[in-house]
Amino acid sequence: MSGPALIGLLAGLAAGALAVPLARRLPRGIPERLAQPAWTRHALRARVLVPAGGLAGLGVGLAAPDPAALAVGLVLVAVLVPACAIDVAWRVVPDSLVVAGVLGSLAALALLDRGALVAHLALGVVAGVAALVLAGLARGGLGLGDVKLAAMLGVALGAALPRAAAWALVAAGLAALVGLARRGRGATVPLVPFLALGALAALVGAPGPPGVPL
Repeated sequence: MSGPALIGLLAGLAAGALAVPLARRLPRGIPERLAQPAWTRHALRARVLVPAGGLAGLGVGLAAPDPAALAVGLVLVAVLVPACAIDVAWRVVPDSLVVAGVLGSLAALALLDRGALVAHLALGVVAGVAALVLAGLARGGLGLGDVKLAAMLGVALGAALPRAAAWALVAAGLAALVGLARRGRGATVPLVPFLALGALAALVGAPGPPGVPL
């Protein structure tokens, strides 16, 4: 196993272990949290979060083209693993995770790829504004937590953001159709796991979805 892959695996496992207490504690102070069915609590368990973090970290380590991409990718793994679990169980995104993702990504870029800072910040603003417009059009289908997370992903991913968004929208759309078919119009779909999948796909260099010229 290469050095970056080993670093990614170990960092991902550590992020998954840290996600267990974070996913249980952070939602307590959010009044907007909305409890989901009991089975969603499985997403908060170590046997789910630790392997998820390890696999995500390994993927980032194997695919990262340079130290800056590896560092930013591991920041995203540390933030998105607990964010996914919290969104599944409570349908909220803690601001503290979003702030940590922005600051961690900026710190990694400042240390390892300072020339990309302005472009990444600009894409963070663009992503946040675009998500806010979509939230207004969706009328409740997209929350402010999702908007803030989209802005964070813009800062972290930079030019890879369109590919991440395309994969996230395709995966979330398919899941929504399945949920509608199984449970009817009252079903809701957590968006953060699909944003995380899209971000991971972009980080490992996957092209856009079939038929999407990205």
